[in-house]
Amino acid sequence: MQIPIRIRLSISYFFIFAVAGILLCVASYLMARRSLYTALDHELDERIDDVHDFFAANGLGNDLNREQAEAASEFGLKDEGKWLQIQDDQGRWIYRARRMLIAPHDVPPASALPAKGSIVVFGADDKRIRSLRRAFWLDGHVFVVETGSTLTKTEQTLLLYRHGLFLISPVIFLMAGLAGHLLSRNALAPVAAIAREAQRIHDGNLQTRLPSLGTHDELAHLSRTLNEMLERIESGMRSVRDFTAYASHELRTPLALIRTEADLALQKERTSAEYREAIATIGAEAQRMSSLLGSLLFLARADAGAERVQICAVDARQVCLEMAEKLRPAFQGSRIRFRTDLPTSALLVMADPTYLQRLLMIVLENAAKYTRAGGLVRLVLQQDGDGAKFEVVDTGIGIPESDRGHIFERFRRGSNARETNVDGSGLGLALAAWIAENHRTNIRVKSDTGLGSSFSWELSLAPQIEDEIPSVPTPSAARQFSTAGAHP
Repeated sequence: MQIPIRIRLSISYFFIFAVAGILLCVASYLMARRSLYTALDHELDERIDDVHDFFAANGLGNDLNREQAEAASEFGLKDEGKWLQIQDDQGRWIYRARRMLIAPHDVPPASALPAKGSIVVFGADDKRIRSLRRAFWLDGHVFVVETGSTLTKTEQTLLLYRHGLFLISPVIFLMAGLAGHLLSRNALAPVAAIAREAQRIHDGNLQTRLPSLGTHDELAHLSRTLNEMLERIESGMRSVRDFTAYASHELRTPLALIRTEADLALQKERTSAEYREAIATIGAEAQRMSSLLGSLLFLARADAGAERVQICAVDARQVCLEMAEKLRPAFQGSRIRFRTDLPTSALLVMADPTYLQRLLMIVLENAAKYTRAGGLVRLVLQQDGDGAKFEVVDTGIGIPESDRGHIFERFRRGSNARETNVDGSGLGLALAAWIAENHRTNIRVKSDTGLGSSFSWELSLAPQIEDEIPSVPTPSAARQFSTAGAHP
């Protein structure tokens, strides 16, 4: 079973603090032990200095008998608790305390001793003695002095210190556990706050955001990431709601007209001309519904990743010519002048011919829809550096500046477009933007309200090879489709 992260953090913190406490105790004990032994060694070194000063003050160094007598007189009175013995350079004892006789041992010659002396620990009865051996020179003579002191008090002090450390060990572990618990709780408190806020968020209050942490750490990054995710979810839910609302609104009108025409046609006997007129109206509304549903299904497939663009070498001039011929009757019927400005020879680009046709159809139909009778629509194709530039220019109603940043959003139509009472679903330019994006380009818009608009995009030229690249035939009539453009 997976251990909760709070318990794992508490255990980790406890282990860290416990180890730190133990290491601190061990370090303090070692430092105390070193300090006690250093103080003891310093005291022993001062004793040897006292011997040297005594010999120098009394001019000892030439007469063994006198040295022995003076040393016995001086150090014999101070022999209580002292461990002292003095030897000359010929190995003769000048002085030897009674305590040293308990555990007799040889003293090395002066040449074998380091300048600062050497420390020796030996046993005497049930005691342990720490002694210092050091030589000094006086009037050309060498004397080796060994002095020591029992370790009883030092070891008792260290023993008491160890017992004290053992006694406070439970306190250390208790404090480590408490500190681990508090730290884990404080560390996870922001996570708990984020979790509580996240539990309160549902589809009815997606605008709610998680608390923003000002710590600039991983938790703050987590909060920002979750808030960004909530923004995307809210945007997606809003898109679904808008999609449903706009689709319902757009479908309701043609359905109502179809039902009305059908009801009127069935109320009483009518002439064949009246029936044809009713059927024509129903057919037009059905066509409008079909176009809208086609756009909706296309966007749904695009969102689901079901639409795939097949890029290949395409003759852009041929595609533009075919689109111009296909749409020219519609321009003539609306009494709109339509001109093309195309290269005199083939211009091969990398594109999907079906989607390139649809992109041109959307933009051209959009221009025709919002250009008044007598206006002009131009389709321009020209090579521009390493690419081919497509441009559709019209003299229509234009796009208000406040709407230009939203014209490629779904179901968005400009205020002036709605005032013209021209039918539109607001999906055409959204489809065009998707096609352009999947061709690794984007549609640029220039517009002046009341004077017209210009839609342009660029496609990469097909790579040049030795043999001529045959132009890819455009789709058959069965694959061609027309979509009602959505002007903003």
